[in-house]
Amino acid sequence: MIYMVLLLALAEGAGAQKVMRNTSILNYQRGDRTWLHFGFSLGINYMDYKAYLSGASPWRAETGHLSMGFLVGIISELRICDDLGLRFLPGLEFAHRSLVYTHVPEVEDNKQFAYNESVYVSMPLMLRYKAKRINNFRPFIGAGGSYKYDFQRHTKINPDNSVFFRTNRGDFFLEMGGGSDFYLPYFKFGVELRFSLGMTDVLVHNPDAANPGYEEYTTALKKLRARIFTVCFNFE
Repeated sequence: MIYMVLLLALAEGAGAQKVMRNTSILNYQRGDRTWLHFGFSLGINYMDYKAYLSGASPWRAETGHLSMGFLVGIISELRICDDLGLRFLPGLEFAHRSLVYTHVPEVEDNKQFAYNESVYVSMPLMLRYKAKRINNFRPFIGAGGSYKYDFQRHTKINPDNSVFFRTNRGDFFLEMGGGSDFYLPYFKFGVELRFSLGMTDVLVHNPDAANPGYEEYTTALKKLRARIFTVCFNFE
């Protein structure tokens, strides 16, 4: 008798959940049906460098203080099928990065910070896979590549501003991300976590002839690769 009651209760609960799912109000269904749609993105980011040491200098370099930057961008997505979309996401990324140099063996000024500010024009192209929609919630993952060009010039050593190494302005990045879209009555609001990994060595290895005496900061590095972690808030 007890088993019969439990089975009836489970059946009624499952039926109630099915009714609730079927009667949920689905917001902004048009957003998944158009072949091409647009939007904009705002975000906060953290940029740094992955430093590879050469061992040719008494200075050792590693990531310094992480500072928060921000991103503004445009979203355009081409619908390939129900679950796939090709996204072009041009934007501007602002950031502040640093390396901390440690002298081995120790001297009086054992640590030295080197700073670098960047204003990237970013042009990512990403393929996004979207899971099945659950009411007004739809998770996704994405991957692709981008080219970023830094409007800030890093062609000169500037000790007064703690600039002790130089970098190239252009770089290619591998882009990976994931998150979820939330369907509101008139648009989609998405939260996305994105990781960007630079694929080229951005360090300028030649010494700056106009500012001699700071070569050890460059020779301490075998190569530098940029990394960016971004939290994006998408409106589509």
